[in-house]
Amino acid sequence: MPKRKSNVLTFKSLLFQNPFGLIVAASIGAIASLAAVALLGISGWFLSAAGLAAVVGTALTFDFLTPGALVRLMAILRTAGRYGEQVFSHDHLLGLLRTLRLWVWDQRQSLPFIDLNKQTKGDLLQRLIGDLDQIIKWPLAVAMPWLYAFLGCIALATLSAFIVPSLWPWVLLYSALQLVFLPWLAHRLCSVAVFKMQALSTHRRARFMSVFGALITLTIRGNWAGYASKLKTLDLRQKALQAYIQKTSSITKYLSQCTTFALMAVTLIQVLAYKNDVLILDEGVQATWLVALLLAMLAVNELLQPLSNAFIAQGQSKVGLRRLNQIALHDHGERATVCKLGETIRFDNLIGRYQQGACQSDLKGVSAEIELTQSLRIVGKSGAGKSTLLAALAGDLPFSGSLFIDDNEVSITSNQNWYKQVAYLPQNPIIFQQSLSSNLRLGAPNATDQELIEVLNILGLGEWLESLPNGLDTLLGNQGRDVSGGQARRIALGRALLRKSGLMLLDEPFDGLDSTSIQRVCEAIENNKYRPDFLIYVSHINSPLDRNAMSLPVE
Repeated sequence: MPKRKSNVLTFKSLLFQNPFGLIVAASIGAIASLAAVALLGISGWFLSAAGLAAVVGTALTFDFLTPGALVRLMAILRTAGRYGEQVFSHDHLLGLLRTLRLWVWDQRQSLPFIDLNKQTKGDLLQRLIGDLDQIIKWPLAVAMPWLYAFLGCIALATLSAFIVPSLWPWVLLYSALQLVFLPWLAHRLCSVAVFKMQALSTHRRARFMSVFGALITLTIRGNWAGYASKLKTLDLRQKALQAYIQKTSSITKYLSQCTTFALMAVTLIQVLAYKNDVLILDEGVQATWLVALLLAMLAVNELLQPLSNAFIAQGQSKVGLRRLNQIALHDHGERATVCKLGETIRFDNLIGRYQQGACQSDLKGVSAEIELTQSLRIVGKSGAGKSTLLAALAGDLPFSGSLFIDDNEVSITSNQNWYKQVAYLPQNPIIFQQSLSSNLRLGAPNATDQELIEVLNILGLGEWLESLPNGLDTLLGNQGRDVSGGQARRIALGRALLRKSGLMLLDEPFDGLDSTSIQRVCEAIENNKYRPDFLIYVSHINSPLDRNAMSLPVE
């Protein structure tokens, strides 16, 4: 049995999304970091050697050109490397962000409608923005700084072994403290706070979304002050956590600085001796190289400073990754049962519901049977459950009751086989901010331009299409061509017609249309090319479709 591809995100999988871009960015950054250490070390050696040459009277024979050229080379490598690292690393992160957003979309679009409703808008917004931002900065804020610091410590150990061989055990201890112990300590102190911070951010964003959605009502009823105080409490809690995390970061930086100064002190103790009230340098150590070593320690210390914030980014990335994996794709295809439309569709005591496990107590079960080529009109007063029933038949809502195809009971919730045979026009269709052709091809991805034009002509939108500046390529929505409510409904209906599905479900297809448009829509639905095998629709407006349709009252 072949192994199923896992949809779980890991840091390893994220790193290897674009390994070439990451390797290029890390390589350029490593060169820039080592150049920064070399720049300070060579500069220290050059200045001290030049000063010493002037004191001993060898300034005229001292080679100023070679070290000067090295200083300029290191400065150029550091500056250009930092710039190149930023360019390539951010290009890598933007590609990673695109991949993650597409991953989230894949998980979302595969879920049943009822599962989508379980997630609040604030929580979804936090996952799409907050969690993704925390994850994509992991390579830039955690992995790459640690790599640069590690290379800097190796360079420092090599230089110290060359200048002061007895110092390398201390450099090894210094590296272990800076690279392992201090980040681990900071992580231990702040891991819980970082997790609470992420959870609080989610709760705070969800609260803001819900409150501002009802801002007018809260203000009119005089309840805004109470909700504002709750928001202020959340802000204070968040500020307290931020202050604690920042305090821990500052303490870590302070300990890192103290560790560097301690290493410098140990170095001086190793190479200096106090005799006859005079400090004497060991014979095997050159003063100019000692200055270079001390300044190189300061340069390495600069590379180590970002590690004090790395533990915060590490914790935030872990939380973000864990939260994203909570919406990982579940294989709904295993639950899908084979259901092919036959001669009849029958439902008994069917009641749709918006929440899993509970039905609206005031809705009654509905039973009906429709045969091949027949139409069924669902009628009833407002709030009787007509749209809920239609959404349940479309598989967008769970339901109680039974559905039969040719006397065989089938399950349609989360059933991909059922979805492929249904064309559903909801009461409030969505027109995406894409081109007209892209909106129509949601119903038939392989439809030709001629087929799109044909269905628009049938729906009475031919003249409107000719008036568009770019025809089918015209952008619709807020940033493009605005469409009226009637045009939007007919575009969505065209999308449904292009599916050429066996079962068509229409929820108020004539709402907002004039009599001429209603006539054109009915002709389009009854067109032999697009007519479905079964038609079930909800409408409070009488239309030519009613002549051949059965009526199903819903109370």
